[in-house]
Amino acid sequence: MFLILMVIGLVGLAAMAIPAFGHGHGALSGHGTLSGHGGVSHAGPTSLGGSTGRGALQQLLPADPAHESRLRFLPSPRAVFSVLALYGAFANAAEHAFHLPALLAALSAALPALFVEWALVRPLWRLLFRVQGAACTPLEQLVLSEAEAVVPFRNGRGLVSTVRDGRRVQLVASLRADQLALPVRVGDRLVIEDVDASRESVTVTVLGD
Repeated sequence: MFLILMVIGLVGLAAMAIPAFGHGHGALSGHGTLSGHGGVSHAGPTSLGGSTGRGALQQLLPADPAHESRLRFLPSPRAVFSVLALYGAFANAAEHAFHLPALLAALSAALPALFVEWALVRPLWRLLFRVQGAACTPLEQLVLSEAEAVVPFRNGRGLVSTVRDGRRVQLVASLRADQLALPVRVGDRLVIEDVDASRESVTVTVLGD
């Protein structure tokens, strides 16, 4: 029984966390590929400017203001699932590791589960979603940033990687019109001269030219 409670809690937490963190992989994760004819196909990613992890969690509770006075005294779904997982884990350990009777294991697991939820899980969860909910800087701020070719350019087009908000991302790139004939190999350094935010692509020039 305790194992079942733990599994229910873990599954519930995973169901709440996965959709929220799914938004975090959207900010230009580089899902672009080169076709055999030198063109580039680009699957537009989801921007972090939309729903955040915190917003995804809030959707699990009714938004009707008439319910706010009652709901503020109720534990959040995240807290319920967390306590279930912790309670099941502590009770299961008490029963099997310390060989306590089921009733005594059930009673002894309540306080540790509540304490760990309050002291560790809740602050950690808030920290994770505070970081996850931070919006990315506008793409236009990448102008004059240095980039690196990820693939050899064909017909003046390819993929580049650059640093955005402290992490490396990949973008579809085109060479400047007067440099279309220049060869660009993997690892070559480039400079971003222009950004098309609507298409999430950039225009680059070979560094030093």
